[in-house]
Amino acid sequence: MPASGNYNHEKYLEFLGLSHPPFPVAPDNTDFYISQHSNAVITKLTQAILSRKGFMLLTGEVGLGKTTLSRRIIHILAQHHVETSLVFQSFYQENSLLKEIIKDFGMTVEETRNDLPILMKRLNDFLLKKNNEGINCAIVIDDAQNLTIESLELIRMISNLEADREKLVQILLVGQPELVDKLNRHELRQLKSRVAIRQSPLPLQKSEMGKYLHFKLNMAGDSGKIIIKTRALEKLYQLTSGNLRKVNILMDQALHYAFLGTTYTIKPQFIIKANKELDLDIPAWKNTGPAASFIILLLIVIILGMGGGTLFFYYYSDKKETASVKNDAAIIEKPADSAILPDNKDNPAAATMVQPPTPETIVTASVASFLSAYGLESYSLQFQQALNQKNLHDIRDTIFDQTGLHLIKLDTVTPPVRGNFDILSSIDPAGQKTEFYLFWKPWLKIVKFYAGYRGEEIRELQKLLSKVHLYDYNIDGIVGQIIMKSVKEFQRQNNLQVTGFPGPETIFMLANRDPR
Repeated sequence: MPASGNYNHEKYLEFLGLSHPPFPVAPDNTDFYISQHSNAVITKLTQAILSRKGFMLLTGEVGLGKTTLSRRIIHILAQHHVETSLVFQSFYQENSLLKEIIKDFGMTVEETRNDLPILMKRLNDFLLKKNNEGINCAIVIDDAQNLTIESLELIRMISNLEADREKLVQILLVGQPELVDKLNRHELRQLKSRVAIRQSPLPLQKSEMGKYLHFKLNMAGDSGKIIIKTRALEKLYQLTSGNLRKVNILMDQALHYAFLGTTYTIKPQFIIKANKELDLDIPAWKNTGPAASFIILLLIVIILGMGGGTLFFYYYSDKKETASVKNDAAIIEKPADSAILPDNKDNPAAATMVQPPTPETIVTASVASFLSAYGLESYSLQFQQALNQKNLHDIRDTIFDQTGLHLIKLDTVTPPVRGNFDILSSIDPAGQKTEFYLFWKPWLKIVKFYAGYRGEEIRELQKLLSKVHLYDYNIDGIVGQIIMKSVKEFQRQNNLQVTGFPGPETIFMLANRDPR
């Protein structure tokens, strides 16, 4: 068997004969598959920018590759010496948006400067200078559906900048269909009238599915070893309708199943299993087979009989400000010997009824204590249900959006982490694998990470990697091969999944590293 005990991401790639994961969820401009339709979209938008059409839209549903297409367009524009400003963080609005555009063009802006006329003059002077040098400029704004009406009106003002009846800057807004809904509003009719080109990506056609999969596999180093069954191909198209993001997610998972099953053949059952596990409308425990379901049911009965949670979850805190014991091995445990039920004070009749607790209504003491330590008591029931269903996606995003606290999951905890954070430990009874959960308010978040991307957050990442002696190159805020390798090495050294992308867990470990 290629995998036993701890799952090894590098072994998975080695077994399949691949140099890197062929189906990443993040935008992949390196191994870009050019379909007939995507080629037409890129050509039309690129030509519109080069011929200074002014204002353009790229809109489409989630998962169709809008961001990847826009990055490809930027890559082609660079070959034609077009200077671009890319704004991908849609929380920038109004004057902050304008400042971000100016910064990405390479100009400095005083942090205290927030005067719109001065900022507009700064941008206009820059664009006039570039125009006199014969250089075209473009602004690309991703996730533009999140822009406010005021920000879109600012975009209209920028699009008005002209010289000798020629647009000084070309603007491409990339967004979901909600962007079109906004532009159809009466107060934005002037901006809508300026749209010169509008393009929309389409899903892969059924006839293109096989070509796409084999292209991605070949680019990742496959030499024909991996075989995709015809029925697997048909099932993949049936479940995804050609949505690129869904295709990538299911195929990535199917490759993992092939690895675990010691086979190079992608079978239809791999696709079906991946789809079931990722179906957010179905609790994860319902996706298991009859034997596994029986075991889960039996475990629930045992948990209820023992008071809830003792076997599988425990909360501990060894925070320096609360614990007098400094020995790393000494853990302050709070036994989960009771369960907390929903308060029925608003329903007296229900309180007088004898109702046996169900797994959906129990919050174990360990979970309650853990959340209480972070002031998140109001999320107790939702969090417990998510743990039971092994699907923390929604509750994690909800807590982050409402509090700024990010849920971190680790396979191991270092002494600095144990000493500064309240931790919930989850023990998988099947594999005896322990996972640790904690909450952290991140001061650094990486959203885009691809070769050539530039941003202030990358500069901060370079500084963090430099402190652990894994990056000794220029602190320039630009993603290159050196920082990509540094991220992988840090993940490898810290028992993180080696993805090469600096996700929340990687950033957390960098920010809370062991000083020794």
